[in-house]
Amino acid sequence: MNHFYLANALVTNSKGEMLAVRKQNSEYFQMVGGKIETNEEPIVTLQREFLEEVNIDITQHTVNFLGKHSTSAVNEKNTEVHANVFHVHLKTSDTLKIANEIAEMVWITKENYTEYKLAHLLEEFSLPIWLTMNF
Repeated sequence: MNHFYLANALVTNSKGEMLAVRKQNSEYFQMVGGKIETNEEPIVTLQREFLEEVNIDITQHTVNFLGKHSTSAVNEKNTEVHANVFHVHLKTSDTLKIANEIAEMVWITKENYTEYKLAHLLEEFSLPIWLTMNF
């Protein structure tokens, strides 16, 4: 079995919506984030991935560590992902712009989240937390 070590974030805005992205050639929506490089701290990975994927500098927003979660990968067979999951509350999304590797970005609401096919990590770990958040 393969193992990927990730840093990802549950991203919210002032309306209480949750941001999810769908990468090219995937049918699943997932959190912004990615693989931790050798000797890289998870928060550094998160900063890099946010700039690469959605053009956001997370140092300008509120960031908190939520916990760790492991599950099966949705896009790679025989692979388990081990994630450090953060909450990034965006003060503004003015600079939000998806990169080439991202096919689609959505702001999900508590009324429509069941309409999206969510990656395991998002569905198992972050979704239950988000559903209990009060904005």
